[in-house]
Amino acid sequence: MLGIVVCTHSNFAAGIHAAVEMIAGEQENFDVICFQEGEGMLDLSERVKEVTSKYEEAGEKYVVCVDLFGATPFNASAAALATFDTSVITGVNLPMLLQLVMEREFCEDYDEFLASVAEGAKDNIKVIKMREMFS
Repeated sequence: MLGIVVCTHSNFAAGIHAAVEMIAGEQENFDVICFQEGEGMLDLSERVKEVTSKYEEAGEKYVVCVDLFGATPFNASAAALATFDTSVITGVNLPMLLQLVMEREFCEDYDEFLASVAEGAKDNIKVIKMREMFS
């Protein structure tokens, strides 16, 4: 089963994990890393290495989802995982994580699956004009 690691600023990762479990039930192989104010990038990078080491040692595929491209959670993940055959998805959101957890058992092609997840997450971002919707 594909492992999922969510690394974000503050407690966003813990909160979105709770939302995923509220909707999809308890999840295995789903880890969260919360980057707190005052913590350094190198410390966060070490935490990412610690969490992902179980997947690396078991030879299991996993993905790291972060909140912002180019921000500390992304940079720490990139530094920790530069030599590993894994991916980081930026812009983590609830639809993305729900697709990951609900379809990861059926993941045959890792890269194709992650591309589908990223596309699905984008498709869930909409601006709905309320007056038009209800007229």
